[in-house]
Amino acid sequence: MASPKIVVLSTGSELTAGRSQDTNSSWIANELFGMGFAVSKFVVLPDDPVVISEELRTLTALATKETSILLVMTGGLGPTEDDYTLEVVCKIKGVTAEESPIAKRKMETFYRLRGRNFQEAMQTAVRQVSVPEGSFVLNNNVGIAPGFILSLAENVHLGCMPGVPGEMTEMFREEFAPWILKTYSPRELYSGFRFVWWMSESQFQKEFISKEKVIADGKVIWGVAAKRGYIRVSFQSDNRTLIDDLLRKLDTFYGAKSTSDVFEELPKMLIEKKITVGTAESCTGGLIAKTFTDVPGASAYFYGGIVSYDNGVKTGILGVKRNTLEEFGAVSGETAKEMAEGALDALGVDYSISVTGIAGPGGGTPQKKVGLVYFGIGQKDGETEVHEHYFPFPRSSFREFAAHTGIYLLYKRLKRSV
Repeated sequence: MASPKIVVLSTGSELTAGRSQDTNSSWIANELFGMGFAVSKFVVLPDDPVVISEELRTLTALATKETSILLVMTGGLGPTEDDYTLEVVCKIKGVTAEESPIAKRKMETFYRLRGRNFQEAMQTAVRQVSVPEGSFVLNNNVGIAPGFILSLAENVHLGCMPGVPGEMTEMFREEFAPWILKTYSPRELYSGFRFVWWMSESQFQKEFISKEKVIADGKVIWGVAAKRGYIRVSFQSDNRTLIDDLLRKLDTFYGAKSTSDVFEELPKMLIEKKITVGTAESCTGGLIAKTFTDVPGASAYFYGGIVSYDNGVKTGILGVKRNTLEEFGAVSGETAKEMAEGALDALGVDYSISVTGIAGPGGGTPQKKVGLVYFGIGQKDGETEVHEHYFPFPRSSFREFAAHTGIYLLYKRLKRSV
């Protein structure tokens, strides 16, 4: 059977209420892509049988003789009253639920090992070991509740799995994925991505995406995710040449603002070139140092950081001149420069990143508004670069923008000089 149109559905009122994040959908999409299948869209539904039923019926109606539909659904297979998946699917298909012998044995073992009455438990938990009559059972090797695959109509298959990530991932890889590969013909898919720094989604779409015919024609699928300080742009197609051409165009158009994953690439560069770094941070409060040390093995290149929030620390530890602070202020290019140079000496590193700015909400002036920030990129026996930026965002966002930008500026410096 040809490659289907795939929709991934996640159920749970905790998701639609914003109390939990849906991590299952992105994981499933990534696995499917690696198998040669592209997901058309994600759908998140509350624990409401009417809403779930309406959505499944709507998606089922999209199938034609030429277009098959695969619905991949997680959640709602537990023993509680708000677990509606089994009930809804049985009603749509017009079948009854039947017990899975394997799941029933697992539940019986579970209760007996804990000294509990299995027959009493089954009165309320029977739905947790049941599947629709005539379905293909997906055994649960981690938990109890089985998943299942059922044909809802001609050219429409629905696969349901538990919402618990640990159970779902194992079930998908061991049970569901083999069925998909036997049932459908995969395509060879290619992907590529770039970070574009200091760019909004709307601006990127206007000045780049809108001019690309291969995207308008649907030959390449694109996506963008806004991050603090950059956007992550991705392209997907069954034609590798189209992906490579787009990436080259993007690199040419944006120059140094277009990068690979800086947070993965920079540590590799530092290790390969045996370069050591340190930080001197004011407004970010150590967030740049944290970003470095979040990566395993950071001790090979990251020596340490100095959080110089107070001017006394700037002068006493980093050696910033009092005259500099009095004449130009703590938030200035001159102070950022001396902070970076002081960090080189204090930490004994090859390169340093310094940052000083006004995170807000208070502290701004007509001359220096909230959001103003200066960076210094210091190099042992080299010139110190100073950069000025303005990030007019809430305090937490400002700090992330500044931390990511500091790391990017070091990355850009190293790409030029090493």
